[in-house]
Amino acid sequence: MKLMDLSGFTEAVGNYQLHWEVTSKGEGRNFFEAPMDAYIAYSLPWFEILAGVALLTRFGKLAGVVVIVVMLISFNWALGDAWGRGLEINCGCFGKSDNPTNYGLKIFVNDGLIVAAVLIAIWPWLSRKILRPG
Repeated sequence: MKLMDLSGFTEAVGNYQLHWEVTSKGEGRNFFEAPMDAYIAYSLPWFEILAGVALLTRFGKLAGVVVIVVMLISFNWALGDAWGRGLEINCGCFGKSDNPTNYGLKIFVNDGLIVAAVLIAIWPWLSRKILRPG
């Protein structure tokens, strides 16, 4: 959905209003203003797709899990920041929408996805321990 409406997703990324002041040539600026919001919006869906494909392969599974967990932690940080500042925005997770995000529910779902990703990563080891103890 994000790839089909990149301008809408760019707007959703910008709506987070994340402040990361970067000093260059003596002046500070918001790191997540244009064009950085577009760079993030145009690249993020591809990282998500590649990480998902990596989960389906034997050799890329661990890398896919690491990328997904790092992204989910980052998403939760951004959601928590927006929630803490009282912003009424759509997270942009499934493309553009006018419905504001239920921050608590979204963070809870992301935490569940983190647990699922970690279980995918440790399942081969865990299944050997369960099926062949000792």
